[in-house]
Amino acid sequence: MLWTSFELDRNHLLEQYQQPAWDTSSGLSLDDLTPKVMSMADEMADLPRPIVKARLFALILREGQIDVDPRDFFTARLNHGGLLIKLRSRWVQAFIAEHMPDARAREREAWSLGAFRSEYDFGHTTPDWEDVLRLGVPGLLERIRVARQEKADQGTLSDNQAVFYESAEIVYQAFADFLLRLSDAAAAAAKQHAKHAERMLLNAICLKNLAGQAPQTLYEALQLSFIFHELQEEIEGERLRSMGGMDRLYRPFYEHDLEEGRLTREQAKTLFKYYFAKFFALTGDQLYGQPLFVGGMDPEGNCVVSDLSWVIMEADDDLSLPNPKIHIRISPDTPVDFIAYCCDMIRRGNSSLVFLNDDVVIPALCQTGVTVAEARNYVPIGCYEPAVLGREVPCTGSASMNLAKAIEMVLFRGQDPLSGQKIGLDTGPLEALVTYDDFFAAVIKQIVYFLDTIVATLTEYERHYMLMNPAPLFSATMVECVAAGRDAYAGGAKYNNSSVNFGGFGSAVDSLMAIRKLVYEQQAKTLEQMQAILSRDWADEELLRRRMLNDPDKWGNNRQAPDAIATELADSLAHLLNNRANGRSGVYKAGLYSIDRCFYFGARTGALPDGRLARQPLSKNLSAVTSMDRGGVTALIDSVTKLDLSQFPNGSVLDILLHPSAVRGEDGLNALVSLVLTYFRQGGFAVHANVFDARQLRAAQEHPEDYANLQVRVCGWNVYFVNLNRQEQDEFIRQAEHAIDA
Repeated sequence: MLWTSFELDRNHLLEQYQQPAWDTSSGLSLDDLTPKVMSMADEMADLPRPIVKARLFALILREGQIDVDPRDFFTARLNHGGLLIKLRSRWVQAFIAEHMPDARAREREAWSLGAFRSEYDFGHTTPDWEDVLRLGVPGLLERIRVARQEKADQGTLSDNQAVFYESAEIVYQAFADFLLRLSDAAAAAAKQHAKHAERMLLNAICLKNLAGQAPQTLYEALQLSFIFHELQEEIEGERLRSMGGMDRLYRPFYEHDLEEGRLTREQAKTLFKYYFAKFFALTGDQLYGQPLFVGGMDPEGNCVVSDLSWVIMEADDDLSLPNPKIHIRISPDTPVDFIAYCCDMIRRGNSSLVFLNDDVVIPALCQTGVTVAEARNYVPIGCYEPAVLGREVPCTGSASMNLAKAIEMVLFRGQDPLSGQKIGLDTGPLEALVTYDDFFAAVIKQIVYFLDTIVATLTEYERHYMLMNPAPLFSATMVECVAAGRDAYAGGAKYNNSSVNFGGFGSAVDSLMAIRKLVYEQQAKTLEQMQAILSRDWADEELLRRRMLNDPDKWGNNRQAPDAIATELADSLAHLLNNRANGRSGVYKAGLYSIDRCFYFGARTGALPDGRLARQPLSKNLSAVTSMDRGGVTALIDSVTKLDLSQFPNGSVLDILLHPSAVRGEDGLNALVSLVLTYFRQGGFAVHANVFDARQLRAAQEHPEDYANLQVRVCGWNVYFVNLNRQEQDEFIRQAEHAIDA
């Protein structure tokens, strides 16, 4: 029963976090723990915040109630109530109120009007999984102590370094103690649940071993990584946005277990099913899912795909859940049959996969100053954003900008037409923009204005990150942080970067093309007349609007004129942002994607020159405006790959929607594989796909109870279609109606 009960346990496992059964004898209830934590925080108000956070972290781990599920292989449940995250929120709000109330107000206004967002970012991290698994908790703790003693012996230990080492030592000692607490609880559960005694005894031994040494088996390694995830994301409070390269990290454990006869291949697959089920149980299909990756090349350039890669994908395929989400890194030596298996998963409805192109991602990272070996060891953070494992704190979600709003601001001289509020730069009278080049230059000025505002706000945040979010648990996994005695959010990592992601690209290109053609080439309308038309949301100009909508010169059709505009715009964005200094001794990295902000920004953007009505969604990621890519997916790829996507080291992605008939049978599968590989050979950065038809989506919209498991890829994550709001569902239906066979 130990290895054959997953399907019997499945429903229970997927719902296990909905009603946790806290052991009331194991510690303080949340009602008792909360005032104790908050009062201690007040009592320690004069101490350095890393020490405050570390001591409270230790208190929660030692005194919070725990819950051991006898039907699960993995134990980590602690009744913490997000208390340290709430404390951080208190610190953040106090900092803003004292140091930057005006900047925060401007940022909130810009976001409310759909122009841009600039935000402190503690939500796009990954620890150095290699060192976590290589050293384990005892090894990480010993590394902290050795580094501190070396500086003390040399007489170079500063006060700030002493604080860093003390806080790190506190949290890792508490980590070890927590493992022993869980071990004891699992041993007790073995006595209480005879049916599951074997699993609970195995769990108890695993946890006890992890308290005293680095993991030795696949089970121990997976258990450690899951607990680390919980402690960093749920307790310390930095959202952990990748579990790392599962096949490269766990292959030594897997192969050693096979050699020693501890596990069979099927048992290993079962273990991954239990492991993956934990992440779905935590959040369902909400909160963007938990990323991890397989494939790609190692630091020496060798292909990583192995039998374990197949085991991992087969386990995910059997589960067919929208969470976790899996990044598939593709390098020149990635086996085509492995790519085909992943594509087959997508066409069968498992849309939790996204492909990344090592041949573009690695050069993109190298442009930011990292070495080739480091770049080859990148980890996709969050949606599609690559970062150097164990060497970089990338803050990949620091800011996003609405490119269509920049065009709107030129036409309305910095005033938002929907609200009447001043949000942009007044680039001067429209009659002064005599040529298209003048107009484009004004748009670039608006973008620069937005960027300057974003960077000024982020710099102020970043210079004070340590007041808001010291992170001793996360930081101590990074060798440079430990060597320097400096927190990851104080610039302790080797690379401390930030980002701005540009959205609405296709909408911006089509609008620029429309202005160039209608105003400057055909001289059918003046800019002043266009402004008046757009201010009325195309009222009384339906024929002209239809003409603009049906104009063939749209982004995504492999046409020279709009693609030239797209190239110039993309080159300008990269030049304006990349390697600009941030507030943490790092640089900015440009990203060219919108994620689901195509809906948020669109709802706050007025009518556009391309024929779009006010408040409609903008284009998503690198895709064309919905139904405007009339040349088919091949033409769309040809347009996108005219851009130098290596200029966007924070990522870019192309969304593809295919009708089921396009990928049916062996020929259809080969066509999908060819589509992915063609896009990558031509210079694509990342791509993901949905396969469905409009009839299926309409049926799901009308009868959600019959389509509860229908997955769709939204952006960097996928969800159940029935859980989307009506506008998002309608947009997918529009896309499906437009889908053309590949």
